[in-house]
Amino acid sequence: MPSSTGTRAATTLHRIVDATRTLLARGDYRSISMRAVAAEAGITAGAIYKHFANKRHLVDHVCLSALEDFEAELARAITPLAPGSFDRVIALGAAYIQFATERPEHFKILFTPVRPDPTRLRDLPGEGGYRLLRECVAEAMDSGAIRKGDPDLAAFLLWSRVHGIVTVLMACDFRESLPFPEADITPLRLFERSREFLWKGFEPRSDSDKAVGPVGDGR
Repeated sequence: MPSSTGTRAATTLHRIVDATRTLLARGDYRSISMRAVAAEAGITAGAIYKHFANKRHLVDHVCLSALEDFEAELARAITPLAPGSFDRVIALGAAYIQFATERPEHFKILFTPVRPDPTRLRDLPGEGGYRLLRECVAEAMDSGAIRKGDPDLAAFLLWSRVHGIVTVLMACDFRESLPFPEADITPLRLFERSREFLWKGFEPRSDSDKAVGPVGDGR
């Protein structure tokens, strides 16, 4: 049975992490301090130093914790699906969107510049989820589920598409601009509705498509 001292320490640590996550989601690395974290958590600044040597260690801990949760969600999404299938790639995109919409503070910490310098993917456990995506893309190429090509470029394109859908809808209200029911203007529904363009490309499929193609496309 855990001691009361151990329980208090765990509770304090949880409050520190939650407070830091909240402050990072509101601003960035430069905008927070140990004193601000303490005020948000309702503790003394000295209590934080019992767990973390400095602000950088605290922020790194919070970011890595969010990353571990993110990677776990991605892994769970593809576990029941067959390796080499395009369904695994789609499931990763949907899980990415679900994580971003259900845990926005975690998402903002992962994909906004909260540190004073960008973090290299290779320095993150699992490369921040990129390694898993690349593996699924490479397997799908090897199985013939998708066209063979550069798995790194394909993975980057897929990641950019999903991230773009999420971040654009976080920043802009498209309810008056997109000709869909309001219930369809969510990251997940737009991810699903735009899948045909990703899968089949933007090449016109008929003369009527060509007639209404983009201005200046030369066709």
